[in-house]
Amino acid sequence: MSFHRALEELGHEVLPCGEGHAQKDIKEMAKVLVNQYDLFIDLDCGRNGKGELHFQNKEGDVPIPSAAWFIDSHNHHYASLHHRISKHYNHIFFAVWDRRDRFAKHPSTHWAPNATDSYWFDKGIYNSITVWPKFEVGFFGSKGGLDRADMLRTVCTRRSLKHDIREIGRTYKVRWPRTAEAMYNCKYLFNKSQKHDGPNQRVMESMIMGRPLITDRDPRSGMSKLFEEGTHYLGYTNESELGNQIDWLNHSENQPIVANIVKSAYEEVKKNHQVKNRVEQIMEVCFK
Repeated sequence: MSFHRALEELGHEVLPCGEGHAQKDIKEMAKVLVNQYDLFIDLDCGRNGKGELHFQNKEGDVPIPSAAWFIDSHNHHYASLHHRISKHYNHIFFAVWDRRDRFAKHPSTHWAPNATDSYWFDKGIYNSITVWPKFEVGFFGSKGGLDRADMLRTVCTRRSLKHDIREIGRTYKVRWPRTAEAMYNCKYLFNKSQKHDGPNQRVMESMIMGRPLITDRDPRSGMSKLFEEGTHYLGYTNESELGNQIDWLNHSENQPIVANIVKSAYEEVKKNHQVKNRVEQIMEVCFK
């Protein structure tokens, strides 16, 4: 929906196609209707409730120029699938820097990192909330990935710090805006990359929510291509260093520096790492 809205704000006519829309599959649409459009875009939105992926041009039978934005290429199965079907698209955009080799031979391949949307995530939406955050540190992810915060849980328990570690988007509960609300209810936010997927979407969301981010250092990720440690976030490599970073954040004399980090991160994401920025990039490549 964020991608769709950004396209329309740029002046494009958009016909949504897929589950939840009137048009379920482009291959079932009348050829005369399909040919009215200049570009077909496959967005990587994960699996549906039945565990099925939804790429519509994976066989290369879409009759108009096409592009794909692959998000979850850090997963080995997905990376293999993305590599296999990428040949059917005129343009490939991928979010995971560490998987760039998978698409190196494609004639039009471009890094389009994860992004957020200030329509849902922005500290400005929640600035009217005057209650001090209930939690010291928070981490919000999928149920199968919550073990990434085990180190955080240990550090917080040792220091008697109240922490919020949980899955937000459970069945029959909307993920947005509940994730943003939960993030705003924490003084600091934690991240740990999964299979070198950095910078993941949580990075962008944390920064635009105006909370200091502590994230793992991963030389294989693309973090250093977009952000600078000490300017936009705090890094850690082990449990001891994670604890030291939280202690540093809590020290009163460091608050002016913390405020500058938060400000720099917020401004960088707001300006350069929203879905609308990726839409502009994709349109520039596809219609140059």
